[in-house]
Amino acid sequence: MKKVISLLLLAALLTSAAACGSDSGTNDTTSSDGTTDTSAPEETEPEEKLDLPSDLNYNGYVFRILSRPSPDIEQVYVEEQTGDVLADSVYKRNIAVEDKLGIKFEVAQSSSSWETDALNSILAGEDAYDAVATAARAAFVYAKSNAVMNWYDVDNLDLTKSWWSQDAAENLAINHKLYAMVGDITYATLGASVGMVFNKGLLDDYQLAYPYDLVDSGDWTFDVFADYAKNFSQDLNGDGEMNISDDLFGYGSNHWLGSIEALYCTGERIITVNNDGYPELTLYKEDVVNIYDKFMKLLLSECGWNQLGGDDHQQAFCDGRMGFVDLNISHLSNSFFRDAEIEFGLVPWPKSEKSVDKYYSFVDAGHTMWVIPVTNQDQARTGAVLETMAYYGQKMIIPAYYDVTLQNKYLSDERSVDMLDYIREGAIFDLGYYNNTQFGGGLANPGYDLVHDTKLTFTTLYNKNEQAVKTLIDKSMERYLE
Repeated sequence: MKKVISLLLLAALLTSAAACGSDSGTNDTTSSDGTTDTSAPEETEPEEKLDLPSDLNYNGYVFRILSRPSPDIEQVYVEEQTGDVLADSVYKRNIAVEDKLGIKFEVAQSSSSWETDALNSILAGEDAYDAVATAARAAFVYAKSNAVMNWYDVDNLDLTKSWWSQDAAENLAINHKLYAMVGDITYATLGASVGMVFNKGLLDDYQLAYPYDLVDSGDWTFDVFADYAKNFSQDLNGDGEMNISDDLFGYGSNHWLGSIEALYCTGERIITVNNDGYPELTLYKEDVVNIYDKFMKLLLSECGWNQLGGDDHQQAFCDGRMGFVDLNISHLSNSFFRDAEIEFGLVPWPKSEKSVDKYYSFVDAGHTMWVIPVTNQDQARTGAVLETMAYYGQKMIIPAYYDVTLQNKYLSDERSVDMLDYIREGAIFDLGYYNNTQFGGGLANPGYDLVHDTKLTFTTLYNKNEQAVKTLIDKSMERYLE
């Protein structure tokens, strides 16, 4: 389903072409052969509305947010317009919320990006903040301490709306309580999502089609991707060794990217919450075993580069010596992507098999999630503010983020808008990955362990940690069941 965002961005990309059209104010429906086009216009879904009482007015209430420090705070609040497209969208969103609800924002910075500064004040019973924008994994420190509210119980929140992540709402709950949430309230979720870029010039040289149509048809699978990547492997300097600083590779990945995404491209999770609200270890599945076998074979082949920290592989891609590289979408703002002298395209990470229902993209645990302190004195007001922030975030901030991402002169083709849609719609959330100290344990990052110990198999890793993780889950749940 194409979002309004896609239509807005596609229109922006095609503005110059549209300027060449007729200014008569009428639509010409006559085809080149003189016949008239009588086909019905394409139907579009009705726009979602903000379902809040129209007369809500909080009479100048100061809505207090604790946010992670810079640069994360800029996702939440900026003091004034500067001409920066993304920052200005955050500013305008906040003004729109203030005007609609009759509030004023007051945003404080925490002492570190791992944000638990509000915890002591909450446990002391102080009503210091209405909402906290914290690190994803830190959110569950608040949860385990019984310091934050259940989002399901907050009035004026409608978590079924598209401006909230449906996957997070369904899969991050513990004992039927949702302690943290994400969505279009900031651009953090999209920025931390995983995608993949490809070198158009290399594909042209090898007479390979750009994979956009494969993505659209659902045929962009790991096997197809691997066949593409295997075309590119060359010892360019002739020293008999494959080195990231000199030679040509088909695919390169950092230990926090492809190795993690390999799990989620199957649609599986480390932890699945059962119908009773209890987290279960569900990692060991045949499709997960198979994909890690394929992934490691590709990564360790002559066409693959296993980047154990750093970004040399992304630099090699931008230098024109790599066919494919995966990244967080926010990486496209890095200088070497902006300064790259190659044309490249964006696609989602491939599915493990065509039968997987979508292109899942894991969202890095370093991004921002929102919690509501239990000391909050008016949960309905907080619900209204957060709902309105997310609604206007979808209207203002997400289109601006698309625009900024697509500003790269070598990426700005109309298909990139579609590809961002797939990535955004495939965002996947897993308690085992996010709540690593309470539920994931030794299996919270299986791919990371495999690329660091390449003699280790997935089955061996799982068997080594299975019982300890199950014990950890049961122990952690004692607190949530109190």
